Amino acid sequence: MTVFIRPEFTPGTLPTFNGYHLQIFASGRAKISFQTLTLKKKHEFYTALPKRDRDGLQRQKARSLVALPDHYAAVDQLLADYPDARVFRLHAKGDNNATADNAHLLASLEQASLWLVMSGVVHQWELTTMLVHVLLQGKGKRTGEASIFNEYAPTQDHDWEDATFEMVDYAKGLREGPGNTASATAPKAPLSKAAPLPTLAVTRPIPKAEPRIQPTQVETDYVSDDPGDDPSLFADLLHDLEEDAFLEQQDNQPWKTTSKGRSTLYGTDDLRAELLR
Repeated sequence: MTVFIRPEFTPGTLPTFNGYHLQIFASGRAKISFQTLTLKKKHEFYTALPKRDRDGLQRQKARSLVALPDHYAAVDQLLADYPDARVFRLHAKGDNNATADNAHLLASLEQASLWLVMSGVVHQWELTTMLVHVLLQGKGKRTGEASIFNEYAPTQDHDWEDATFEMVDYAKGLREGPGNTASATAPKAPLSKAAPLPTLAVTRPIPKAEPRIQPTQVETDYVSDDPGDDPSLFADLLHDLEEDAFLEQQDNQPWKTTSKGRSTLYGTDDLRAELLR
Protein backbone atom coordinates (compact mmCIF):
# COMPACT_ATOMS: atom_id res chain seq x y z
CA MET A 1 0.00 0.00 0.00
CA THR A 2 1.32 3.43 -0.98
CA VAL A 3 1.83 5.83 1.93
CA PHE A 4 0.84 9.32 0.73
CA ILE A 5 1.42 11.06 4.05
CA ARG A 6 5.21 11.15 4.22
CA PRO A 7 6.58 11.09 7.79
CA GLU A 8 9.40 13.53 6.86
CA PHE A 9 6.86 16.39 6.58
CA THR A 10 4.84 15.65 9.73
CA PRO A 11 4.99 18.04 12.73
CA GLY A 12 6.58 15.31 14.84
CA THR A 13 9.49 14.61 12.42
CA LEU A 14 10.33 18.10 11.15
CA PRO A 15 12.00 19.19 14.46
CA THR A 16 14.43 16.27 14.14
CA PHE A 17 16.02 17.82 11.06
CA ASN A 18 18.75 20.44 11.14
CA GLY A 19 17.11 22.58 8.46
CA TYR A 20 16.90 21.94 4.72
CA HIS A 21 18.34 23.06 1.40
CA LEU A 22 16.20 24.50 -1.38
CA GLN A 23 17.63 24.06 -4.86
CA ILE A 24 16.25 25.12 -8.24
CA PHE A 25 17.53 23.61 -11.47
CA ALA A 26 17.35 24.86 -15.05
CA SER A 27 15.24 21.81 -15.87
CA GLY A 28 12.36 23.43 -13.97
CA ARG A 29 12.60 21.20 -10.93
CA ALA A 30 13.15 22.13 -7.30
CA LYS A 31 14.73 19.92 -4.69
CA ILE A 32 14.20 19.81 -0.92
CA SER A 33 17.01 18.18 1.05
CA PHE A 34 16.46 17.70 4.79
CA GLN A 35 19.65 17.68 6.87
CA THR A 36 19.84 15.29 9.80
CA LEU A 37 21.54 16.24 13.06
CA THR A 38 24.45 13.95 12.27
CA LEU A 39 24.76 15.42 8.72
CA LYS A 40 25.42 11.91 7.40
CA LYS A 41 22.05 11.25 5.83
CA LYS A 42 19.78 13.35 3.67
CA HIS A 43 16.10 13.01 2.92
CA GLU A 44 15.63 14.37 -0.58
CA PHE A 45 12.43 15.22 -2.44
CA TYR A 46 11.90 16.59 -5.95
CA THR A 47 9.04 18.67 -7.31
CA ALA A 48 6.94 17.91 -10.37
CA LEU A 49 4.45 20.21 -12.10
CA PRO A 50 1.45 18.37 -13.55
CA LYS A 51 -0.06 19.82 -16.71
CA ARG A 52 -3.40 20.07 -14.89
CA ASP A 53 -2.05 20.94 -11.47
CA ARG A 54 -5.39 21.94 -9.93
CA ASP A 55 -6.95 18.59 -10.89
CA GLY A 56 -4.03 16.76 -9.32
CA LEU A 57 -4.43 18.81 -6.15
CA GLN A 58 -8.11 17.89 -5.96
CA ARG A 59 -7.27 14.19 -6.19
CA GLN A 60 -4.79 14.51 -3.35
CA LYS A 61 -7.25 16.49 -1.29
CA ALA A 62 -9.96 13.88 -1.83
CA ARG A 63 -7.85 11.13 -0.26
CA SER A 64 -6.03 13.10 2.46
CA LEU A 65 -8.18 16.09 3.46
CA VAL A 66 -9.55 14.40 6.57
CA ALA A 67 -6.04 13.67 7.88
CA LEU A 68 -4.51 17.00 6.76
CA PRO A 69 -7.12 19.77 7.19
CA ASP A 70 -4.57 22.43 8.22
CA HIS A 71 -2.29 21.64 5.32
CA TYR A 72 -4.96 21.98 2.61
CA ALA A 73 -6.42 25.03 4.28
CA ALA A 74 -3.02 26.76 3.91
CA VAL A 75 -2.76 25.70 0.26
CA ASP A 76 -6.28 26.94 -0.53
CA GLN A 77 -5.55 30.29 1.12
CA LEU A 78 -2.44 30.81 -0.98
CA LEU A 79 -4.32 30.00 -4.18
CA ALA A 80 -7.03 32.47 -3.21
CA ASP A 81 -4.45 35.21 -2.54
CA TYR A 82 -2.38 34.48 -5.67
CA PRO A 83 -4.62 33.04 -8.42
CA ASP A 84 -1.75 32.77 -10.93
CA ALA A 85 0.19 30.39 -8.67
CA ARG A 86 0.94 26.88 -9.94
CA VAL A 87 0.92 23.86 -7.63
CA PHE A 88 3.86 21.42 -7.63
CA ARG A 89 3.65 18.03 -6.00
CA LEU A 90 6.63 16.54 -4.13
CA HIS A 91 7.89 12.97 -4.43
CA ALA A 92 10.79 11.06 -2.93
CA LYS A 93 14.06 10.96 -4.83
CA GLY A 94 14.20 8.00 -7.18
CA ASP A 95 10.50 7.19 -6.88
CA ASN A 96 8.13 9.36 -8.89
CA ASN A 97 5.13 7.56 -7.42
CA ALA A 98 6.10 8.22 -3.79
CA THR A 99 4.02 11.40 -3.67
CA ALA A 100 3.73 13.38 -0.45
CA ASP A 101 0.18 14.61 0.10
CA ASN A 102 1.36 16.62 3.12
CA ALA A 103 3.85 18.76 1.14
CA HIS A 104 3.33 21.13 -1.80
CA LEU A 105 5.27 23.87 -3.51
CA LEU A 106 3.46 26.85 -5.07
CA ALA A 107 5.09 29.36 -7.45
CA SER A 108 3.76 32.73 -8.61
CA LEU A 109 5.30 34.63 -11.50
CA GLU A 110 3.51 37.84 -10.55
CA GLN A 111 4.82 37.71 -6.98
CA ALA A 112 8.26 36.32 -7.98
CA SER A 113 8.04 33.94 -5.04
CA LEU A 114 7.44 30.34 -4.09
CA TRP A 115 5.84 28.85 -1.01
CA LEU A 116 6.77 25.52 0.55
CA VAL A 117 3.83 24.12 2.54
CA MET A 118 4.68 21.27 4.94
CA SER A 119 1.75 20.00 7.04
CA GLY A 120 0.43 23.52 7.42
CA VAL A 121 3.85 25.22 7.98
CA VAL A 122 4.41 27.81 5.23
CA HIS A 123 7.85 29.05 4.16
CA GLN A 124 7.88 31.82 1.57
CA TRP A 125 11.01 32.20 -0.58
CA GLU A 126 11.50 35.46 -2.42
CA LEU A 127 12.98 34.84 -5.87
CA THR A 128 13.41 36.70 -9.15
CA THR A 129 11.04 36.65 -12.10
CA MET A 130 13.66 34.77 -14.09
CA LEU A 131 13.94 32.00 -11.49
CA VAL A 132 10.19 31.53 -11.28
CA HIS A 133 9.97 31.52 -15.08
CA VAL A 134 12.61 28.76 -15.29
CA LEU A 135 10.76 26.80 -12.62
CA LEU A 136 7.45 27.05 -14.47
CA GLN A 137 8.82 26.38 -17.96
CA GLY A 138 10.89 23.31 -17.11
CA LYS A 139 12.63 22.95 -20.49
CA GLY A 140 16.26 22.52 -19.45
CA LYS A 141 18.37 19.38 -19.09
CA ARG A 142 17.30 17.12 -16.22
CA THR A 143 20.73 15.65 -15.52
CA GLY A 144 24.30 16.86 -15.50
CA GLU A 145 23.53 20.51 -14.73
CA ALA A 146 24.32 22.40 -11.53
CA SER A 147 21.58 24.20 -9.63
CA ILE A 148 20.98 27.86 -10.37
CA PHE A 149 19.65 28.51 -6.86
CA ASN A 150 20.79 26.77 -3.65
CA GLU A 151 20.01 28.14 -0.21
CA TYR A 152 19.93 26.69 3.28
CA ALA A 153 17.20 27.28 5.87
CA PRO A 154 18.54 26.47 9.36
CA THR A 155 16.06 25.46 12.04
CA GLN A 156 17.34 27.98 14.58
CA ASP A 157 16.10 30.84 12.39
CA HIS A 158 12.46 29.73 12.06
CA ASP A 159 12.01 26.74 14.43
CA TRP A 160 9.66 25.10 11.93
CA GLU A 161 7.13 27.90 11.96
CA ASP A 162 5.85 30.18 9.20
CA ALA A 163 8.75 32.19 7.84
CA THR A 164 9.72 34.43 4.93
CA PHE A 165 13.17 34.41 3.32
CA GLU A 166 14.23 37.41 1.25
CA MET A 167 17.01 37.95 -1.26
CA VAL A 168 19.10 39.93 1.25
CA ASP A 169 19.13 36.88 3.54
CA TYR A 170 20.68 34.54 1.01
CA ALA A 171 24.34 33.63 1.19
CA LYS A 172 24.66 33.11 -2.54
CA GLY A 173 21.38 33.80 -4.29
CA LEU A 174 21.49 33.32 -8.04
CA ARG A 175 24.29 31.13 -9.31
CA GLU A 176 26.19 30.95 -12.57
CA GLY A 177 24.72 28.36 -14.91
CA PRO A 178 22.21 27.70 -17.70
CA GLY A 179 19.14 29.88 -17.47
CA ASN A 180 20.87 32.43 -15.26
CA THR A 181 21.37 35.91 -16.67
CA ALA A 182 21.58 37.84 -13.39
CA SER A 183 24.65 38.38 -11.23
CA ALA A 184 25.04 36.57 -7.94
CA THR A 185 24.40 38.38 -4.64
CA ALA A 186 27.30 36.87 -2.72
CA PRO A 187 29.28 39.39 -0.61
CA LYS A 188 32.60 40.50 -2.00
CA ALA A 189 35.82 39.50 -0.29
CA PRO A 190 37.83 42.17 1.59
CA LEU A 191 40.46 43.96 -0.40
CA SER A 192 43.22 42.53 1.80
CA LYS A 193 42.22 39.01 0.84
CA ALA A 194 41.47 39.69 -2.77
CA ALA A 195 43.60 37.91 -5.30
CA PRO A 196 46.36 40.14 -6.73
CA LEU A 197 45.66 41.60 -10.06
CA PRO A 198 47.71 40.16 -12.88
CA THR A 199 50.68 42.24 -13.95
CA LEU A 200 50.18 43.78 -17.33
CA ALA A 201 53.31 43.71 -19.47
CA VAL A 202 53.94 46.94 -21.33
CA THR A 203 54.79 46.16 -24.89
CA ARG A 204 55.99 48.70 -27.39
CA PRO A 205 54.71 48.46 -30.92
CA ILE A 206 57.38 47.39 -33.40
CA PRO A 207 57.67 50.03 -36.10
CA LYS A 208 57.13 48.78 -39.56
CA ALA A 209 60.05 49.05 -41.99
CA GLU A 210 59.68 51.78 -44.55
CA PRO A 211 59.29 50.38 -48.03
CA ARG A 212 62.38 50.88 -50.16
CA ILE A 213 61.99 53.22 -53.10
CA GLN A 214 63.32 51.67 -56.24
CA PRO A 215 65.16 54.15 -58.51
CA THR A 216 63.32 54.93 -61.65
CA GLN A 217 65.08 53.59 -64.69
CA VAL A 218 65.53 56.15 -67.49
CA GLU A 219 65.60 54.73 -70.93
CA THR A 220 68.67 56.14 -72.70
CA ASP A 221 68.61 54.00 -75.80
CA TYR A 222 66.55 55.49 -78.50
CA VAL A 223 64.88 53.01 -80.78
CA SER A 224 62.90 54.58 -83.55
CA ASP A 225 59.93 52.84 -84.98
CA ASP A 226 60.95 54.09 -88.45
CA PRO A 227 64.61 53.42 -89.38
CA GLY A 228 64.38 56.26 -91.84
CA ASP A 229 63.96 58.70 -88.94
CA ASP A 230 67.32 57.79 -87.42
CA PRO A 231 69.26 61.11 -87.33
CA SER A 232 72.56 59.27 -87.63
CA LEU A 233 71.71 58.47 -91.22
CA PHE A 234 71.70 62.16 -92.05
CA ALA A 235 74.96 63.14 -90.32
CA ASP A 236 77.76 64.47 -92.45
CA LEU A 237 81.02 62.54 -92.63
CA LEU A 238 84.04 64.12 -91.00
CA HIS A 239 86.08 64.03 -94.26
CA ASP A 240 84.63 63.76 -97.70
CA LEU A 241 87.25 61.66 -99.42
CA GLU A 242 87.75 62.11 -103.09
CA GLU A 243 87.05 59.11 -105.24
CA ASP A 244 89.80 57.71 -107.40
CA ALA A 245 89.48 58.25 -111.08
CA PHE A 246 88.22 55.22 -112.82
CA LEU A 247 89.32 54.70 -116.37
CA GLU A 248 86.41 53.95 -118.49
CA GLN A 249 86.55 52.01 -121.76
CA GLN A 250 86.55 54.41 -124.66
CA ASP A 251 84.49 53.73 -127.71
CA ASN A 252 87.50 53.71 -130.06
CA GLN A 253 89.59 51.53 -127.73
CA PRO A 254 89.75 47.90 -128.72
CA TRP A 255 88.42 45.32 -126.22
CA LYS A 256 90.93 43.07 -124.58
CA THR A 257 89.86 39.68 -123.52
CA THR A 258 91.52 36.79 -121.78
CA SER A 259 91.10 33.14 -122.09
CA LYS A 260 87.76 31.48 -121.79
CA GLY A 261 86.08 32.15 -118.45
CA ARG A 262 88.48 34.97 -117.38
CA SER A 263 87.17 38.09 -119.06
CA THR A 264 88.41 41.46 -117.81
CA LEU A 265 88.38 45.05 -118.91
CA TYR A 266 92.20 45.35 -118.85
CA GLY A 267 94.94 43.33 -120.30
CA THR A 268 97.57 41.78 -118.07
CA ASP A 269 100.01 44.61 -118.43
CA ASP A 270 97.37 47.23 -117.98
CA LEU A 271 96.02 45.55 -114.85
CA ARG A 272 99.46 45.37 -113.26
CA ALA A 273 100.05 48.97 -114.07
CA GLU A 274 96.71 49.84 -112.59
CA LEU A 275 97.52 48.03 -109.33
CA LEU A 276 100.90 49.69 -109.03
CA ARG A 277 99.49 53.17 -109.19
